[in-house]
Amino acid sequence: MAKSVDVILVVLLLVQGVLTVLTWVVNPIIVTQQIQAAGYIASSLIILSMIVYIYYRSEDYDQEWIAAGIGMIILIMLLTYLKGGAT
Repeated sequence: MAKSVDVILVVLLLVQGVLTVLTWVVNPIIVTQQIQAAGYIASSLIILSMIVYIYYRSEDYDQEWIAAGIGMIILIMLLTYLKGGAT
């Protein structure tokens, strides 16, 4: 069980690192990139809350909440790219 928690945390941290780099790279003056930056920041905050939840609950966390958080991140990324996507 502890091994799966470590894998989840590493994957979440890697995704958060990528989102941080992408947020840093976008130009906040262009409107479409403002939408992308908002999506990246929202996803990063959800990942941070999931990491805190896992550490707070340690081995007793509910996998449904993690799945819901990952679903929200995917939804935010899809809406970000559909709304302000590649132009």
